[in-house]
Amino acid sequence: MIDPVKLKAEKRIKEEYRQIKVPVLNWSPPSVSLVNENDFFKWRAFLVGPKDTPYKGGLFIFMIEFPDDYPNHPPEIYFTTPIYHINVNPVKSNLPGGEPLGHISKSILKGWKPEYKILELFTIIIEMLYKPDPKNSYGLDIAEEFNFNKPLYEEKVKYFTKKYA
Repeated sequence: MIDPVKLKAEKRIKEEYRQIKVPVLNWSPPSVSLVNENDFFKWRAFLVGPKDTPYKGGLFIFMIEFPDDYPNHPPEIYFTTPIYHINVNPVKSNLPGGEPLGHISKSILKGWKPEYKILELFTIIIEMLYKPDPKNSYGLDIAEEFNFNKPLYEEKVKYFTKKYA
């Protein structure tokens, strides 16, 4: 039996995917592809690190997994490219259902509304690279480093970017 909620979500996701494939003037969102050509619920996205950040020059890959009731709930987003960022989970949880390595802080998406589209999500991710949020960090150590030794934090960001991205 076909789930009407999932069918509605898939229709919306397909439309957003089509829209992203059309260039937007003055803004270049990450490029996207389907992980499996028959499954619109899982995307792979490629983002070039913005010039005015310590992530410049890096190519970052992240996954977008849409829930069956999208857009009522935001997609899960996690980087597969190792990235040093205060709002990105640096370790894989050992708990069943734990967040994967590279998962962005859920609080970053807490203001999600069903009328938002994936382009808003990309704006949030790019903004996150420009303005890390120490109030929503993934650990006390990295938050202290960001708040009290920003040169060291940025040095680590550049190191990870050069080594992995």
